[in-house]
Amino acid sequence: MSASNDQSQHPLDALQGFLQARRKDSPTINSLVVALSGGPDSLALLLAAAQLAPQLGYDLRALHVHHGLHADADRWAEQAVQQAAAVNVCCQVLHVRVAQQASVEAAARQARYDALAQAMAPHEALLLAHHQDDQAETLLLRLMRGAGLQGLSGMAEVSAWSSGAIVEIARWRPWLALPRQTIARWLPRAVACCHSHAPHLPLTALQPVQDPANQDARFDRTLLRGQVLPLLTSRWPEAAALLARSAAQVAQQAQALNSLADIWLTTQPSQDTLAVEALLALDAASLQAVLSRWLCLHGVRPLPVAYWPRVHAELLLARHDANPVLHWATQSLRRFHGQIYLIRDADLIKLPEGIRWLNPQQELSWAGRRWLPVSLAVHHPLWQSQWRIAPRQGGERWRPAGRLHHVLLKHWCQEQAIPPWQRQAIACIWADEILVCVVLPNGQVWPSHALVA
Repeated sequence: MSASNDQSQHPLDALQGFLQARRKDSPTINSLVVALSGGPDSLALLLAAAQLAPQLGYDLRALHVHHGLHADADRWAEQAVQQAAAVNVCCQVLHVRVAQQASVEAAARQARYDALAQAMAPHEALLLAHHQDDQAETLLLRLMRGAGLQGLSGMAEVSAWSSGAIVEIARWRPWLALPRQTIARWLPRAVACCHSHAPHLPLTALQPVQDPANQDARFDRTLLRGQVLPLLTSRWPEAAALLARSAAQVAQQAQALNSLADIWLTTQPSQDTLAVEALLALDAASLQAVLSRWLCLHGVRPLPVAYWPRVHAELLLARHDANPVLHWATQSLRRFHGQIYLIRDADLIKLPEGIRWLNPQQELSWAGRRWLPVSLAVHHPLWQSQWRIAPRQGGERWRPAGRLHHVLLKHWCQEQAIPPWQRQAIACIWADEILVCVVLPNGQVWPSHALVA
């Protein structure tokens, strides 16, 4: 984020300077998408972008997220569409369902950005109207949640949002250095200018939405905005600017720490896993820096603060033959054969119930894939058996090709160094009670002695 604190800068000048800089460092982005809540800040950003985007060669559109959390949500969506239409900008309304959890604010934010990411293209950037006061509130919120260095960096002018493993959007915040009052003073003049150029517009066309949640002290951010920051400002008039400046300095220190972590990671033989022995050689602070950076580079949500002691106790100091799991959000850290793996829930395969293979000489569709006909001699006795495909249940015994004796499938998986989370996705092909074939999640086929004898 920028450390600039020029409170006298005009919102149009700030946006123009920001977009000119992005033209140089993000040349593949040629379209802007305003995240339009309909409130005063996002309306101001819409009006500024509508004026500057054509001059700078950007296409422009708006997205409004309909959370359905308030009785007036439909009216707000209509107002956002009307605001955009007043400046000849198309506005799409995205309907989302907010997960029921302890923090409605956090759940709504997650749903909002996920929906925005799904609605955007790689050549587009999301314009957000966050300003200096928002940055100060964010820093205070994260302090109250016990955030570390990365969290206390605050919001960045240029960042990305990942939704799942594939979709990632650019998030641009051109007004982080501007106080709320600067934007609020400019908005009426911008609205008046629009009406002077289009006198046919209804007076309500550019009226901002007023969300009553912004006055409800039950919400953490509202409490900070309405009570805490005004109290701080009464004692320290530059409180918001000072907090934003601190966030900028922390961000610089966090970047330096990330650079050091990157250097350490490049010395490791694999970027996909981390060696337990190498991690144990780090002190607690370095371990947290390295692991946080590794998770960030893999595009997953940070590890909760309360989990860090568990990383050391449950993952790094576990018995060498243990396979511990540390799960949060939609992913987990897992230890196997001296390595730490990052596994996303979406990558865990769950096979359906088994199915009879009435004629194994013909192709079968099961579990989303094609199962090719079994190759056996015409008069092989196994043809007289009843065939089926089923997921591994545990306790299976079989005789792998080339072995003299039967073994537990579990022990064979251990010998082959197949991680536990992949074993649950092993498919077994049976002929009556004979396990004739084992198929791994990657499609690799291991025949039994009965199939090759």
